[in-house]
Amino acid sequence: MKILLLDEDVETLRVLQDVAQFSNSKVIQVRSVQEAKEILSSEKDIDGIVAEIRLKDQPTWEILSFMRKNEEIKEIPFIILSSPLSNEEKEFFEHMKVTAVLEKPFNPLEVFTEILEHLKKVKGEEYIRERLEEEEIDRSILKSIIQKIITALRNLFKKK
Repeated sequence: MKILLLDEDVETLRVLQDVAQFSNSKVIQVRSVQEAKEILSSEKDIDGIVAEIRLKDQPTWEILSFMRKNEEIKEIPFIILSSPLSNEEKEFFEHMKVTAVLEKPFNPLEVFTEILEHLKKVKGEEYIRERLEEEEIDRSILKSIIQKIITALRNLFKKK
């Protein structure tokens, strides 16, 4: 599974990459809305988009408008990661039909769950099985990943 991350925060990338290892998934960080559009135009195997509200002073919801114009990518799940939002902002994103709005600090497993649930609805369980390669994971690796997630979450809480 490939997930596009529109967020400049290194900690967010690290946490998502650590969780992505469980399913041999890949997180691709982009630093501009234009770069995201280019990737979405050229790579047809993006399974989810996780975005901060703004990226370099440009609203990331512009990607949603771009996606809706293209049949091949319009069903990709789009998740907003943000600091707490006002009710008006939440209503706006609901109107834009984002898959989910998650507030930072966030549970990285919830990001993947939201993406998988959306893909299951629009593409079916067989698609999910094909995209996720199951592999045995060494328990020591698993313990290391969980420790990294805990550390990253602690760091996110310290920022507040």
